[in-house]
Amino acid sequence: MRHASRLAAAVLVAGGLALSACARSDAGAASSGGDGPPATVEAVPGTDAKKVVLTEPAVTRLGIKTETVAVTAVAEADGRTATMTTVPYSALLYDTNGDTWVFQVVAARSYLRKKVDVHVVEGDTVIMRSGPPVAATVVTIGAAVLYGTELGTGK
Repeated sequence: MRHASRLAAAVLVAGGLALSACARSDAGAASSGGDGPPATVEAVPGTDAKKVVLTEPAVTRLGIKTETVAVTAVAEADGRTATMTTVPYSALLYDTNGDTWVFQVVAARSYLRKKVDVHVVEGDTVIMRSGPPVAATVVTIGAAVLYGTELGTGK
């Protein structure tokens, strides 16, 4: 687990530095979308959650990609079939405690980290017991940068 913690820390530092670079490119303020920073972190009222909001240039520069949550049938040990949701493995994040998360798109350029309960990983697909609902959109490329931004890495 110590290796996973170091790897997670390295990903967060790299992600935070990548987003910080948005505001420091040769294009100056134009690279961050104008007058403000390329990203803001906003508290979600009534929760401990934080929403990460990017400028349009930051989304482009970071190469944010998304996919929708799908559904699959899973055979249970008792012979019944259960319906579970799936996301690409590239959407899954592990924190330093080993907990699993995805970033769900909650509005244009706005992302909220959601805890998921992984049933099993099959190849490039994560089958979840719980997480964002079917048809929700999750980040598949750029989630580590969003996580680093949410935690304030690179400041």
